[in-house]
Amino acid sequence: MVANREALNSPMPTDSTADVSQSLTPPPQITVNRFDGGLGPRKWVMETSARRERCHAVLLQAGQATATLRHGTLAGDGPALLWLPVGEGRGLEVSAGARGYFLSVPDDVIARHLSQLAPVETMVLAPEVPLPRGAAPDGGLGLRFVADTVHGVDLQHQPDNLRVAEHAFGVIANEVRSNQRGAGLVIGAQMLAVLTIIARLAEDWMDHRHPHGPGSVTLQRFLHVLETHFREHWNVANYATALGTSEKRLASATLRATGKPPLHLIHDRVIHEACLRLEQSPLAVAQIAYGLGFRDPAYFSRFFKRYTAMAPGAWRRQKRARQRPDDTSFAAWP
Repeated sequence: MVANREALNSPMPTDSTADVSQSLTPPPQITVNRFDGGLGPRKWVMETSARRERCHAVLLQAGQATATLRHGTLAGDGPALLWLPVGEGRGLEVSAGARGYFLSVPDDVIARHLSQLAPVETMVLAPEVPLPRGAAPDGGLGLRFVADTVHGVDLQHQPDNLRVAEHAFGVIANEVRSNQRGAGLVIGAQMLAVLTIIARLAEDWMDHRHPHGPGSVTLQRFLHVLETHFREHWNVANYATALGTSEKRLASATLRATGKPPLHLIHDRVIHEACLRLEQSPLAVAQIAYGLGFRDPAYFSRFFKRYTAMAPGAWRRQKRARQRPDDTSFAAWP
């Protein structure tokens, strides 16, 4: 059951809101909807200005739910837990008779609470998984990867985890309604509980944490766009615009996953391609430079040397010298 275009543009149901900060500046808002056995389906839109820069969570206690994503859909039969990171959710539809909660949380709120975790709390989740190169051993690293990935967790045979999830969403809903002092702290603790349940049960999140298969949705989209446009020498702002995100959020995603800022990854991709062409192509260095989008071969040489400590021509000669067959081998005997 996929939400149609009319459904995605229908008015949103009224949400309850609660402060999650006690600062004097206007705090970010959390919204929560309780759906409880309605006679007809319910629909929400996630592309409005009020819901951008937010993560979304659905606790489906009974019935069916379908989330429309940036690419494709994610469906679940209750009991289940759906998690949609920033930039991924487009719409949500739950069936008639469905029961559960729909939660919308600013990603900045999640990031703030994750940053307060002690390192040992993260290492308990996955002690055998090394930190990405260059990443600090901060307490939120493990759950941060969970929060950056689309998840659909089946709770049908997980009664204990279902009870924890129901308690967490119930507490969040109560705090949103009451809006008492310190509500943000209570809500943050419950959000960490929800992410921990996903970390326990999601089958593929550990694979996503591997440095060669990062789980950040923003990072994956960035790498995909980078593969298409790295020869055009886009700057970071160009990539952020193409992804529909901010430069700050893009930098945050790449630093969390790789320890490198976006510009470093862009340059890495250009250097990688340059090395492949220098090694495998008979073209002159100047022609390779033009093929990589450089207007000035001299600038390409300086750029290449800055990253490899060698000029392109010298790098090519050294690489080919190492590939020459050993004339003293048995095969070279007359």
